[in-house]
Amino acid sequence: MNTLYLLGGPPRTAKTTIMSGLAKEKGIAFIAADAVEHGIRNVLTGDPHQMLRDIELAGSAEWKTSFTEGGERKPFSNKGTESQLTLQAVVGMLDYYRRNKESVAFEGAAFTPEWVKNLKVADFTIRAAFVGFTNPSHADQVLEYAKANPHDWINVWLEKDGGDETKIREWVARQAEKCTELKAEAERLGFPFFDISTMPFEEYVASAQHYFIET
Repeated sequence: MNTLYLLGGPPRTAKTTIMSGLAKEKGIAFIAADAVEHGIRNVLTGDPHQMLRDIELAGSAEWKTSFTEGGERKPFSNKGTESQLTLQAVVGMLDYYRRNKESVAFEGAAFTPEWVKNLKVADFTIRAAFVGFTNPSHADQVLEYAKANPHDWINVWLEKDGGDETKIREWVARQAEKCTELKAEAERLGFPFFDISTMPFEEYVASAQHYFIET
């Protein structure tokens, strides 16, 4: 049986670093849920960076199989948040990897312990973990990393606020509160939680990767 690796947690927690390393070690595909979300945005608005809320879809499409010339036109509708639609898209993508008998790794902020616990996918063993930061002082690392990377979206925020770090630090503090709740929920449902604000970065990444690689 193949394995579905899932890593959930907020931005600025090295989810991509952890899962790209895992994917390289295992020789499997790695997909960021953010990329799926950006694709949905681009389909709907033509702008992958435009955040959307309360999305409602309605229309019709010609339903057909791969080996028929035509099909039946049927209506469709759907609605939800970006995260909800992204999760639906991820479940659809899993069918591809299931049919091809491949293991696959996903990471994203949309994944929650409750969603993972309730996820039912045939032919996969699920290995999931969650990451975050419970100390607001993690803002120092967030800003340090952003200032060393010109394309980091945090820099857009800094530029908009004239270099004032106040709102970014407030955002990190709010995320720290949410991560405390995330940690409690993850551990209650039997998933490990790795806290980037409590250990050196290299040790943090290695600990999370070891959990996935060794289990």
